[in-house]
Amino acid sequence: MGLVRSDIRLRDGVSTCQSVRKLSRSVKPKNKLKAFVDPVFFRHYVECVDTTRELLLGEDDDGRRADRIMRKALRHVPLSTIYRLFRQGGIQVDYHPIRPEDRLRKGQIVQVFLPESLLASCDHKMPESLSAASSSSASRGGLTPPVVEEAPKVLWQNRHLLAFHKPRGMLVHDGEESLTAHALRLLRGELSPSVSFSPGPLHRLDRNTSGIVVFSKTRTGAEKFTAAIRNRDIKKFYVAIVHGEISQAVFFRDTLSRDPRRRVSTVDKSGRTASLCAFPLERHDGLSLLLVELHTGITHQIRAQFAAHGMPLAGDTKYGGQRTPIISHYFLHSCCLYFKTPLFDDLPSTITDPLPADFSAAAMRLFGVGAEELERIMFQGIERLLTH
Repeated sequence: MGLVRSDIRLRDGVSTCQSVRKLSRSVKPKNKLKAFVDPVFFRHYVECVDTTRELLLGEDDDGRRADRIMRKALRHVPLSTIYRLFRQGGIQVDYHPIRPEDRLRKGQIVQVFLPESLLASCDHKMPESLSAASSSSASRGGLTPPVVEEAPKVLWQNRHLLAFHKPRGMLVHDGEESLTAHALRLLRGELSPSVSFSPGPLHRLDRNTSGIVVFSKTRTGAEKFTAAIRNRDIKKFYVAIVHGEISQAVFFRDTLSRDPRRRVSTVDKSGRTASLCAFPLERHDGLSLLLVELHTGITHQIRAQFAAHGMPLAGDTKYGGQRTPIISHYFLHSCCLYFKTPLFDDLPSTITDPLPADFSAAAMRLFGVGAEELERIMFQGIERLLTH
């Protein structure tokens, strides 16, 4: 018996793989081995025909294009292979071939016929797979788990979004000790199953920056929050300690470029536009405590812009800041998110995160202001910036 290519189309557009599948059902078990005496062709049958994965679509898959869903479900499979599967009828709903542009619905079952070597890519155990991916990413990058002195805390949540306090020293993305891994463990068993959607952070903070990080729990939450960020409908406020005594509000508008080798952002005419404004809360002995409103979101933006204007964050040695007996590292905290328009009925207009204990202690020693007084002037400053 000669070999036949699996992708040759027979009559009525049926591929050889589909023909072999039908034939195998009609062959009695005792004759099956005899029917496929060619060992190469028999191996091809086992690998290409008898490996089927069924994917049940959930609420977060509803209305999405078939190719978008498959690209998420088969994230380790080359795009060319996915589209070849579409062309050859290897992706079906209710055992009827579908097209990449077809819109799929909640409750439908997608059948995927894959070689055994690619079958593992279909496994969609969302929290476990994402944790594993984060862990492998950390190991590839040579990252070591950071030392974190406090645990992340939930500041607010609803059905769609989850806001955390991220401690200083904790990575957002990479590794089993990251905030993402913590969130996935917390959400395990709570989320609706989905083939194409995975929960994750909707923005990020640097490792040694503390404060608010919002995670998506549903596709609706991710889409609404991302659209609000893109349309500048969310205002982000930070508190920082910088070198220099600043007595009035400042506004910076620069273009920043990322230097991947040095892992720093620098002012460069060919870079991306970055803007922020800052309002002084306290100043003393060559240092200032500032409330910063971030207008754009570029890696290391606050640190890079203040350094470029001669006011680096105290303790930020990467950008020219100096350590002191009180300041062994830089202090930068995301203290407030303000929503111009409500994304959901149960979403408050502001999500706030009080200063961490070490930040409050440093502010007390440097500026003589206690935690309660500091919080009061901080939110007075936010109200003042919101009215301008």
